[in-house]
Amino acid sequence: MTYEKDQAKVVVGVDGSERNRAAVDYAVASALATGGPLMLVGVVDVGVPDRREADADAGHEWVLLEDIRDQVVAAHPQLSVRTLVRFGHPVSALLATVGERDLLVVGKRGMGPLRGVRIGTTALRLAARASSPLVVVPPVWNARPHHPGTIVVGVDPAADDEESLRLAFREAMRSEAPLRVVSAVDLRPMLVWDKVLGAPLYRQWEQRSVAALEELVGPFRDEFPGVAATVVRDNGHAADVLTDHAGDPQLIVLSRDHHNGASIGLGAVAREVLNSADVPVLVVPVARLQGDGRSAPMSASTAGAA
Repeated sequence: MTYEKDQAKVVVGVDGSERNRAAVDYAVASALATGGPLMLVGVVDVGVPDRREADADAGHEWVLLEDIRDQVVAAHPQLSVRTLVRFGHPVSALLATVGERDLLVVGKRGMGPLRGVRIGTTALRLAARASSPLVVVPPVWNARPHHPGTIVVGVDPAADDEESLRLAFREAMRSEAPLRVVSAVDLRPMLVWDKVLGAPLYRQWEQRSVAALEELVGPFRDEFPGVAATVVRDNGHAADVLTDHAGDPQLIVLSRDHHNGASIGLGAVAREVLNSADVPVLVVPVARLQGDGRSAPMSASTAGAA
């Protein structure tokens, strides 16, 4: 197959470790689902390297990438696969490889017994800075037991999460999976402060939030009539509500503010979900118009659920 320069591609960071294999498999499945090319990227992380040492590392990366490429092409001859070796820090090197229309896939490194270090710093920094959709894949991920598991998307009606909703509906349609749209507001402090006043306010919030959520989801039901979408709203910490209602998903979709092409950081909810999730998490950057709280649609992107 020919590789079109302007064609949206799936880019996956490759380090050759066994735990990275799940990310490669996810990227392969995504490229097959979207029909776009796959790019395998290896990074030689050097500061000011000795030239001979850098050449040796680069040679190792090329051999590694070519071996993986040969395996992928042998299994999927219809797939266009490219390889690339970059020098520098993995975060900047991978960010320089993707455009807004591409999908970036990375492994979830740094798994350990402590909650705060379950996800590696590379994946967290990429999730906070990428201008394209990013999928973080756990090292033990296997799509088969979860297919066709639910696709879960967390939304905030006030934040205008249309881009993440569209991607979630698109993935549900492509994988013929049910979709669960989850929204949460933490009203516990108000209820603890005054239960008498809090109860009516809670009922009022419940009515308004359901209406706002249905209004947000309604156009996507019309656009994707084949998707069985369920709307869930609950009171509690957003990350807890999202994971509690996820069930046994095949993908969790979250949005992240991306202001005028520059990152404003990864929110606490996204960080917690990335840390705790045992399934792939798709982080969708949502651009903000300068001087306006509304979202500006990002370029149409694709992210195939394995």
